[in-house]
Amino acid sequence: MTWVCKRAGTVDIELDVPEIVGKGRPRFTRLGKPYTPAKTAIAERIVREGFAEAAGDRYADFTGPVSISVKATRELARSNPKDWAGRTDMMKPDIDNVLKLVLDALNGIAYHDDSQVIFTTASKGSRTPRGTGNKLHITVRYYSETRRGKQ
Repeated sequence: MTWVCKRAGTVDIELDVPEIVGKGRPRFTRLGKPYTPAKTAIAERIVREGFAEAAGDRYADFTGPVSISVKATRELARSNPKDWAGRTDMMKPDIDNVLKLVLDALNGIAYHDDSQVIFTTASKGSRTPRGTGNKLHITVRYYSETRRGKQ
């Protein structure tokens, strides 16, 4: 008996974001209560709202396998020379933290739980000229599994 995995759907979005942000570490109040840093909370909200606008809530209860691809592209800072456009982006935030932010933001809206994510790719695009904006390109692929053969 074999299991067959077939693509059940795809959502592809490109978000214009004010800043490319990685998942921040939890902070604690003086009383020891944890909270999410403001930058992280705002970035997660932007990703959630962008996905909801593109796909609605049709995948919120999806329980099958999911793959996610994230590409972050940042424009040059004002302090960078213009001829740096096209240069490799090796500055903060780390791409694994950007991926973690996206996975956490989409939890419960793009899939039931992020434990369903079986494959990820994350990359940083080359720096773009000033005025082009920061972009976050997210592709979520959904799969259905079926059993084939004798049972």
